[in-house]
Amino acid sequence: MINQETTDLMFNTEMRNLFSNEDHPHLYGEFITNRAGDYQGVFRTDTNDCLGIFKENSYTLVQNNQFFSGIEDQLTNYFDPIIMDGMECRDSASHHGAVSIREYHFPSLGKTIETNRHKTSLNFRVIGWNCFDGSSRCKIIIGNIDTFCANGLISGDYDTSSQKRTSGFDLKSFIDKVSHGLVRFDSDIEKYQRYAETTVLTPYVNDFFNNLKGVSERNAERLQAQYMDEMSIRGNNLWAVVSTLTNYASHFDGRFPTRNTGNNHDGVTSFNRQAQVGRWLNSETFKTLERHAVSV
Repeated sequence: MINQETTDLMFNTEMRNLFSNEDHPHLYGEFITNRAGDYQGVFRTDTNDCLGIFKENSYTLVQNNQFFSGIEDQLTNYFDPIIMDGMECRDSASHHGAVSIREYHFPSLGKTIETNRHKTSLNFRVIGWNCFDGSSRCKIIIGNIDTFCANGLISGDYDTSSQKRTSGFDLKSFIDKVSHGLVRFDSDIEKYQRYAETTVLTPYVNDFFNNLKGVSERNAERLQAQYMDEMSIRGNNLWAVVSTLTNYASHFDGRFPTRNTGNNHDGVTSFNRQAQVGRWLNSETFKTLERHAVSV
């Protein structure tokens, strides 16, 4: 059922008491180790890496196997077996597994976007996100993926379902988002096809990149250069603008590298960037660009 690009996410974790690093001399030359307050750490049992630190009894472990198996059980109950047979899994882990991400791609639910010179397919995608460092709740994200160049896009916060960790962790409420996500996916495909049929002049595109919130002058220049590459393939249209932004969100070996910290954070960075692109495409800045575009 699952075609998978593997990163070993099925490690086990456990809560352990934390102790101070200093040993204190005791009577008769013995040493004792003091516990570090009422804090506990989440430890991988295979590597002994500490993934997160929490106050005692303030955090409930949800194992990756429990989390992802629960998602897959719900998807299996929801989708036709033919769709599930073609499902593909892609795993990534950041910060030694402190953030564990599994993507579920559905090629059989793909839709085509066509310009006057190029075709590409977008696949429906479900993303499971589990973390052990307290940086976010367990969540499922609905989005799409461009199969031509593997550009990812998360459509917006409305596609995200998060749940606080409890001992009776339940995924049933998550699957309701899949129905909403599929409807949104069809709507997005119609919108992107309109973008593919909407011409926009390059000076307006450059202004758009220059005015994007949070984008430095250097990155605006990089986006402009990437747009020229996208335009040469897809044409001078709004869809090429979208593809430029999703390239920024999904690729780190070209114009938009990440800083190498030794913690392998590309998975988290990619999805944070994809969420940012979703916000940019819903911004007034993009609406201004749309007003300068012309349908053909």
